This record gives sequence, C-alpha cells and structure tokens, in this order.
Amino acid sequence: MVLLSVGVVLLLVGALAGYLYGVNSTPTKTTTAVTTTTLTTTFTATSTSLDASEQVSNSFASHMLFISERNAFAIVSQYEENATVTWMGNPAPGGLGGFYNGTGVIFLLMNASFISRAGSYSIGNVTHATVDISADSAVVNSSFDISGQNYNQGFPYGYAATFNSTVSAQDFYVYSVSQGTWLISTETWNFLNFTFQSPLPTTGG
Repeated sequence: MVLLSVGVVLLLVGALAGYLYGVNSTPTKTTTAVTTTTLTTTFTATSTSLDASEQVSNSFASHMLFISERNAFAIVSQYEENATVTWMGNPAPGGLGGFYNGTGVIFLLMNASFISRAGSYSIGNVTHATVDISADSAVVNSSFDISGQNYNQGFPYGYAATFNSTVSAQDFYVYSVSQGTWLISTETWNFLNFTFQSPLPTTGG
C-alpha cells in the first residue's frame, strides 16, 4: 500500500491516461456518450435505532448516486475533511491502488480515475448492509458492479475500449453534529477483479 501525496496524484494523471484510457484520453466536450446507471439496493439493519439506520442508508444511496453521476464536488462533500480512502485489489484500476488521505487528495482521485476520465460508465447490482450502528457511528458493507467504455477520437481510426469490475466496499460513517449529517470517515474499495479489453477499432476518425 502506498501513501500518495497531492503532488504524486497529479503526476499519475498523465501516466494513467496512457495505461488505461489511451494516449488521447481526456474526454472531449463533443463526445456523445450515453451513460445508463441502474442502482438497485437492498437494506439490512442490525440496530434497533431505525431512524439512524435510515439516515445512514440514505447517505450511502446518495454517495452511490453522486459517483454514478460523476459529480466529484458532491462526492467529496460526503467525506470528513481528514477522511481516508483506500483502493485495493489485483489489479486496482489504472495503477491507482493506494491510500488517500484528506478531501483534497480524494478529489484528485475522483478526477484521475474512471469516475471522471472514462467516456461512459455505469454502476449496477448495488447491495448494502448497515452494521455496528450507534448514535454517532455506523459501518456500511456493500458490493456493486462497474462497467464502461472509453472513446478515443484518434487518426485515422478511433476506438472504444471496455472495462468491467466487481467491488466489495466498506464505509465507516460518523455523525457530524456541526453539519447535521452522516459523513464518511474511512472508505475501502476492494476491486475483486478489473478487466480492460484492448481497444477495438471503430469507423469514426
């Protein structure tokens, strides 16, 4: 596991583009991509505090929705300022496995990964269970599938590459009295698999 600073994350962006998304990887404003996101969740609470359970469940559902909508600012707003995010797996996508501390670095992760850089992607088959809940803390265990495509408008031919993954995740929530909401303190995504198919030629140029 690697501790990544803001500077290292910035340097990773260019290298990751070549590895995962192709040489001309920056999504263009003119690219038309239809992203279909299906979020199907199940809820299991092991606490008698149903109000707190429902609040945590709603916070988690919003988290997944913001991730599917690629809204980095909204995503980061759901973390504590000194929150930590860990991406792990064999392999983790685009060499981005590591430990990220603080909302500034987490924001860079969102912009360096498929969440912002892929041509399109979707999240589906989301299941989650809220466990170990108290008045001010809770743990949410979840799993979900990720799939998508990246488009490259190269010359003389463009290409579309596809990727798929299944993630097992855990979020540790704490209740923020000052903000009156539940925030993520620690999040771990374990990529159980991540497949990236070689670019396929397209007729567009």
